[in-house]
Amino acid sequence: MNEKVRSIFKFVFLIIVVFGVIVFSAIIIVNYFGIHFELLRLFLGSEVYEVTKASKNLPISTEPDETIDITQMVELRRMLQHEQLEKLNVILEEYQNLFEKDPYNEYKVYDAYRAFDITVPSYEDFFKKWITTFPDKYQPYLAIAQYYYARGWENRGHKWVKDTREEQFEGMRFYFSKAEKNLKVALKINPKLIVGYHILIGIYNANGNDTAEGRIIEKALELFPHSFLIKSASLWAKEPRWGGSYAIMEEIAKNTEKYCDINPRLATLYGFIYCDQGKNFRRNKRYKEAIDLFTKAISFGDHWEFYNERADVYHFYLKEYDRALEDINRSIKLRPTIDRSYRMRSRIYFAKGNYSDSIENLHTAEILRPGDPETKKWKKWASKNLLNKGHRLFKTDLHAAIENYSLSVKFDDQNFETYYWRGMAFYTLENFKSALSDLELAIEINPHDFESYRMVDYILAKDRQWGKIINYWNKFLELEPDHAGAYLERAGAHYHNKDFGKALGDLEKSCTLGSQEACKRYNGLRTEQ
Repeated sequence: MNEKVRSIFKFVFLIIVVFGVIVFSAIIIVNYFGIHFELLRLFLGSEVYEVTKASKNLPISTEPDETIDITQMVELRRMLQHEQLEKLNVILEEYQNLFEKDPYNEYKVYDAYRAFDITVPSYEDFFKKWITTFPDKYQPYLAIAQYYYARGWENRGHKWVKDTREEQFEGMRFYFSKAEKNLKVALKINPKLIVGYHILIGIYNANGNDTAEGRIIEKALELFPHSFLIKSASLWAKEPRWGGSYAIMEEIAKNTEKYCDINPRLATLYGFIYCDQGKNFRRNKRYKEAIDLFTKAISFGDHWEFYNERADVYHFYLKEYDRALEDINRSIKLRPTIDRSYRMRSRIYFAKGNYSDSIENLHTAEILRPGDPETKKWKKWASKNLLNKGHRLFKTDLHAAIENYSLSVKFDDQNFETYYWRGMAFYTLENFKSALSDLELAIEINPHDFESYRMVDYILAKDRQWGKIINYWNKFLELEPDHAGAYLERAGAHYHNKDFGKALGDLEKSCTLGSQEACKRYNGLRTEQ
């Protein structure tokens, strides 16, 4: 064997050894930390875990969940705001009684409390007033627990542990502890509160408290053996990302089959195994395979999340908007109380250029969950997108630019840039009244924006309204006392108003702050005087 061949063999052997060491080390690490094989497969995006234990001819549910509608959820929140607390207690008690009489009504009581699944800080006082007024009722304690649970997740975020800061975990634990404290009071008053058990499962799962999680799941299943809500919560608590495995999830689903004749929704539990894998394949950019997995999930029964996840892939990654719309419509029909679904449909309509329906769905998402950060983010993105579209049309078609700026405002009426640029478009078209109105709105939203003040100055100067101009600059300089440009502009208004002393004073100040133009004008005006 010559030296060249020997070198090649050595090189190949070295690669095999290095690869073997890496694989062996990965196995040791996986075993050492107790990470399930499914979690490793999740990151590698390898083969699919196939369900094998599901019985044939399981009853499949394709019917929408029996729940309340959006109007009823909004009304519950309105009663809280207007302190109609006794009436609120009565209605929530009715939903609880409906569930206790027929477990199939579990989503009615669940969605009733999801009316309080919000993170707006001002609502905390409403809940506290409710508790103070009715300290012996379970309803206010359960409602504030739902609120604190939402606040906890807002702090934690929904990213992987490795992408989450310790401060976020601290915020989560702070609010979860508040939720848990109130849940214990609520469950002491009424131990049959399915919503309370559902929240506790989520808290213990997120905190990694396996012992408490197992105990509360066991207790909940004793009380509600046919509950899809509890069964599904116990299932996703065993997803690989939470330290479980697909084999455990499958065993949970298998043990539930005996109740499928009573509650056909339970067969859907098998679908969650494929749904979770579909999310992992999507994360690994294997979109067609993700679609196949979500479709497999649906074969075990219609669940809003399966259609929602498949719509996500069709919309964001495959750009198949009609299919995405078909799926999200089905998702909303199955469960019409999920803000995330309307936000998704808003995005799909936006991509299709159907802005009116996009705005309508965005507003529905806001109604369902006021102050949601994802909705805020989407609003700003859509508004910015239309603002930029308006910019591209500004030089060639001002009317089309204004149309896009107006749409931008409908998506986010707090975007001061949109008002400024629409004002600029109106100004260019010499529609000074509309221009002034928009620029004043821009100033109202952002009173620190110098360019908006300057454009107001130009418009008012056409009618020689020097006093108004000076008042605007006074307002700006109260906020920005070291702005050289503002002193320079106010000096011009004083000059035209024949108040040369104040004009000189502003020019001197502007010059001191670094404006060469102000220095030049100051010297010129002094010479005139």
